[in-house]
Amino acid sequence: MSGPATLATPQALDLPLSAAEFAHLRWITARVPLAWTRSRRRRRLLFLGLAAPGFLAVFATPLHQTLAVLLVGFVLFAAACLFRARTERLFVRAEAAALWPPTPSPKEPPHA
Repeated sequence: MSGPATLATPQALDLPLSAAEFAHLRWITARVPLAWTRSRRRRRLLFLGLAAPGFLAVFATPLHQTLAVLLVGFVLFAAACLFRARTERLFVRAEAAALWPPTPSPKEPPHA
């Protein structure tokens, strides 16, 4: 298997961030508070917080019996999943390159 390294392999995490990826990281961090993205655990909690309204809307649909609630729930849940899928690898690669987090947090261990 001599193909290019994919993001699923550990070698891909060691590759430097491209200019576009770095710009995307800056765009995300400008819009999301640092306290929510500082560690992997906090990013997981952010994902759960973003996914919860959609999850509740989907599973509350039998109570409301409204197709619009179901569709909105699926859209909200899909948006949270897409945000997580597009940003987590970027944060992990930035952590591997020692670009993220900007300052180490004394309260949380780095493996959190």
